[in-house]
Amino acid sequence: MHKKSSKTSSAKLASANAALATANSELAFQNKEKDKRAAELDIANSELAFQNKEKGKRAAELATANAELAFQNKEKDKRAVELATANTELAFQNAEKGKRSAELAIANAELAFQNAEKGKRAAELAIANAELAFQNAEKGKRAAELATANTELAFQNEEKGKRAAELAIANTELAFQNEEKGKRAAELTIANAELAFQNEEKDKRAAEFNTLAFYDPLTGLPNRRLLVDRLQHALAASLRKGSQSAVIFINLDNFKDINDTLGYGHGDLLLEKTGQRLNSCLSDGDTLARVRDDEFVVILEDLDQEPIEAAAMAKAMSDTIFAALNKPYQLYLHKYRGTASMGAVFFGDDGKSAEELLKQAGIAIHHAKQAGRNTLRFFNQEMQDIINVRASLEHELRIAVDKSHFQLHYQIQMNAANQAIGAEALIRWPHRKRGLVPPSTFIPLAEVTGLIVPIGRWVVETACAQLGEWQKDALTRDLSLAVNVSALQFRQSDFVTQVQAAVQRHAIPANLLKLELTESLLQEDIDVTVATMNALKEVGVQFSLDDFGTGYSSLQYLKQLPLNQFKIDQSFVCDIATNSSDEAIVKTIISMAQTLHIEVIAEGVETEEQRQLLLACGCTAFQG
Repeated sequence: MHKKSSKTSSAKLASANAALATANSELAFQNKEKDKRAAELDIANSELAFQNKEKGKRAAELATANAELAFQNKEKDKRAVELATANTELAFQNAEKGKRSAELAIANAELAFQNAEKGKRAAELAIANAELAFQNAEKGKRAAELATANTELAFQNEEKGKRAAELAIANTELAFQNEEKGKRAAELTIANAELAFQNEEKDKRAAEFNTLAFYDPLTGLPNRRLLVDRLQHALAASLRKGSQSAVIFINLDNFKDINDTLGYGHGDLLLEKTGQRLNSCLSDGDTLARVRDDEFVVILEDLDQEPIEAAAMAKAMSDTIFAALNKPYQLYLHKYRGTASMGAVFFGDDGKSAEELLKQAGIAIHHAKQAGRNTLRFFNQEMQDIINVRASLEHELRIAVDKSHFQLHYQIQMNAANQAIGAEALIRWPHRKRGLVPPSTFIPLAEVTGLIVPIGRWVVETACAQLGEWQKDALTRDLSLAVNVSALQFRQSDFVTQVQAAVQRHAIPANLLKLELTESLLQEDIDVTVATMNALKEVGVQFSLDDFGTGYSSLQYLKQLPLNQFKIDQSFVCDIATNSSDEAIVKTIISMAQTLHIEVIAEGVETEEQRQLLLACGCTAFQG
């Protein structure tokens, strides 16, 4: 146990020695660091002492520099004063120098001028001396020339005498020549006058020959030869255009009786007057000729592409001719009333010759004679039958107009909610034999004959009366009524007055009357059309453009017109469900109308499918 205790004590001692060694090492390190700090402190003190010493030197140098600077500033002020004085002196000297320079320049200029003048005087003196010498030389020459001139003058005077004698002879010769020239001029004037007379006579003979060759000497109308030539041109034109033209052969009835009873003078006068009356019936493009005795021929060109319409126009012309020729004639002291028979034949692209046409027209006039004279017959019997039917229809139509044998039927117009908003007035002609005649049968005839004007007046009057009746019932009071107006009726000078009077007479709201115009009416006299529409628009009358899309409306014109409505033509409506092109056209029309702030109505709407498609396109009014 004692041995164990001793071992423990040794360990403690060793640990204490180790700790002491560590402490000694730390102390030695600290002492070493202390010595370093002391050395650094000594160095810092030395450095500080050096800096203080340098600071003293700098303070001394600064004091010296300040003293030097004050001295320099003082010297600088002196130099500034001296410099100002020197500058003043210099400016004065420069001014003086400028004056001296200017004086010197003036003196130099004066000296140069004097030298130049001196040079000029010297040059002038030299020139004057040379001129004097030259003049002396010239004086000698002139003296010599004078002597020569005197000799020459004497010679010239002698020659002048000779020339005067020759001139007298020449003047005598010239007077003789002038006299001869005057004679020749008079002879030439006479010859020119004779030549002009001969040329004039030649032209007269040529004109007379042309007239005799191509014109009838009695009436002055083209003769058969010129007629055939013009007919050949008309045949070529009809073939090129594809239009129908006509030849009308005219023969005076019982003309031979005039010559036999009153004499040939009366017959010739009747032929002259007949030619004048026929000529007054024709247009500028028509041809009239006298082909033989009492026979005349008329060529009516470019009538129409449709044979039936061409025949109607030829019939209308024949009626005009009949009316002119059936008037009494004053033949000197005798009053005569005659008639004429006519035969007509048509030509187009059928390849007939001029002679063939004249022959066929002659056959037609023969039939007219057989039919009792004072009538027209066509070479084509089928055409004749059609014309007869048409003439009969025209006669009956005139009676219907005089007695107002017409009716208005009303086709309803609906809105998107299937409510009635108005109607269109459709004219019908109830005939006791023909039944109910549709407009397509008699309206074209009415337009050709001018009967469309009284018919249109009746329609407007009747429509206004119907609106007046509707005003009495609350259910129909707000319905509008559309009326078709023809171009001929619209162009009447009193059209505005007629419509206004009808509106006032039946005491109806003018905005319930809607006049439907066609696109063709807008293609002529747009200014007159706009003025007429505006006059009626002022009282409230509305306008609808009928069959829109089928004509050639100009957008430039459309924006000028006071239109209230576009009516989409039924040709675009009937196939709208199956034809995408029709649907596209309808959409375009509606879009255009919306842009122009114009209402749209579709006509010919017969099925619900059509109505739904139109609704989808933006159309909200329907008729059918």
